[in-house]
Amino acid sequence: YLQVILGAKYCANADIWSMACLVFELVTGDFLFDPKSGHRFSRDDDHLAQMIELLGDIPSSVCRSGKNSKEFFNREGALRRIDRLKYWPLKDVLADKYDLPREEVRLLSEISNDGSWQ
Repeated sequence: YLQVILGAKYCANADIWSMACLVFELVTGDFLFDPKSGHRFSRDDDHLAQMIELLGDIPSSVCRSGKNSKEFFNREGALRRIDRLKYWPLKDVLADKYDLPREEVRLLSEISNDGSWQ
């Protein structure tokens, strides 16, 4: 969905991303992301912020990859309208919030994180 928001080209990875979100929802009963608009930011801004909080900073090459990139990111690759992020990695969310067994957390976080934002 990152590429869709940024207006970048996307391929089968977008489908894999959607599947990973669906797996999270099936396992937990909650949405992985539930973005909302605020007084100073859009729903898409919040969605990007939630992705960064969960998966870490987006590489600058990816931040600049779409026709809408400048709307959301500055030259340094930081979000334009949201500056305070609360990082909470997926494995910690699964363990702390959902109290999943350690082995399930390991398997789910390995499946969902191939080490890249591509």
